[in-house]
Amino acid sequence: MAEISRSEARRFLGYRGISEPDERVERILEECIQELQEKASPKEVHMTFPLEWEKGFCACSFAGIRVPDQLREREREAKQGCPVPPGGLLKNLKGCSEIVMLAVTIGPEADLLVRRAEIRDVLRAYAFQAAGAAYAEAWCDEVNERIRQEAAERGLYARPRFSPGYGDFPLEAQKDFSRILDMPKKIGVSLSESLLMTPTKSITAVIGLSKEKTDCHRAGCEECSMSGTCAFSRIDV
Repeated sequence: MAEISRSEARRFLGYRGISEPDERVERILEECIQELQEKASPKEVHMTFPLEWEKGFCACSFAGIRVPDQLREREREAKQGCPVPPGGLLKNLKGCSEIVMLAVTIGPEADLLVRRAEIRDVLRAYAFQAAGAAYAEAWCDEVNERIRQEAAERGLYARPRFSPGYGDFPLEAQKDFSRILDMPKKIGVSLSESLLMTPTKSITAVIGLSKEKTDCHRAGCEECSMSGTCAFSRIDV
């Protein structure tokens, strides 16, 4: 079972190194973490696909999903004095021959605990939200590491995971994850019309696999265009 990082839970609660929670908040957060770890039901599903690179055009596709990067147009703009950097997702996958589609969830219990706490204690509800987000990240990290180790046994190196909604990876891709991984049946995760997942403490991502070991590309908060303004960013601004 993945261990919830206390520092991550504090970050999701709004403490980012500038201030620390007082004794009461720390106690409530710890109680919520303990209860959530006892009741949560983490699940995961992942599948590996060949990554196909299209000749003559800077694009790639996997599992029927096409990831374009209009590099030619951007090069033309750059020559006119308006440089635009290549897309983050395509940069992350450059040189990869396979890709893993991944979906994880810690189950519906976190949402239920939040809703129950909202009736009596808003602070406890916030603490459950923070603990749930930290748990989902920890569980995803654990599955990610397992995938990395399995890839290493085949002589492949894993790139940092990249989730829909980050950088240039459209949230619309959630539909493909749900369909291809059969998320409702395999792990009990469904999508709303606005592409939000239920249970809410769920994560989807892709992980590129390459035969060559390369320096780690930036990922997550470092890659996201909202990193400078997001309240939950790991990057202090």
